Amino acid sequence: MSQPSGRRALLYRVLSASIFVPLVLGLSYAGGWALFGLVLAIVIRGSWELLYLARQAGHKPSSMGMILAMGTCTYLQLHGADEGFVLLLSGSALLALAVALRHGVEGYMSNALLTFACVGYVGLLGSSPLLLAPRLGELAPTMLAAIFGSIWLTDAAAYGGGRLWGCRRLAPTISPGKTVAGFCCGLVGGLVPVCLFPYLPGWTVLELLGLFLLISLFGQLGDLVESAIKRDMGVKDAPALIPGHGGLLDRFDSYFFAFPVALTYTVILTS
Repeated sequence: MSQPSGRRALLYRVLSASIFVPLVLGLSYAGGWALFGLVLAIVIRGSWELLYLARQAGHKPSSMGMILAMGTCTYLQLHGADEGFVLLLSGSALLALAVALRHGVEGYMSNALLTFACVGYVGLLGSSPLLLAPRLGELAPTMLAAIFGSIWLTDAAAYGGGRLWGCRRLAPTISPGKTVAGFCCGLVGGLVPVCLFPYLPGWTVLELLGLFLLISLFGQLGDLVESAIKRDMGVKDAPALIPGHGGLLDRFDSYFFAFPVALTYTVILTS
């Protein structure tokens, strides 16, 4: 009975990926408000799932965190990371500390920090593509799609390499299924976009190799961080969103680390 179930799960994964991947790539390639719509959807769902995981573990974060995360994303789209953005983050931190008071002293700090995590972890890190796109100029459509591709190729190569050659565990206390072999294969898989786009204007091959190596490395770190969050919360998976793929945080865990490091790398190169 388990075999048909496994085949059915694989079918769901393939069918959903055949719809989901072109949609994400298309919106990221279109840029502008289409990219904003994609990022905002990720922020909304991601912050909701983070609140869900926290509440499953007995914490009491405020739903205000999701609203603040949406505000962060919208502000960055309209104004970028200007002086007002610092005020927005400061105000969000103060509001998170204030709304946590309604649950009293017990668990106060965890509730306040988890509320603000929606802003910092999901809202800020998740909105990185909105800051990266202007930095890339005319190359933004190609580069954003290539970064998404690198993230997914890293995941696929890490999974395949781990299944084929994985013996030594990478981080057994955090994610027992991840192996050193899978990690190394993931790094190689993440470099595939460099082979597809080796001669982008304004970028040397070495710069592209450095970019996508960091994307692959930090993407896998993001995967481990999300695994640590779920293990700490005592929850195996986030609420399912994509058939066969689990919740958004399960599929976009790498996204929240890969795009910020791509932004940082690009800022350093262009400054």
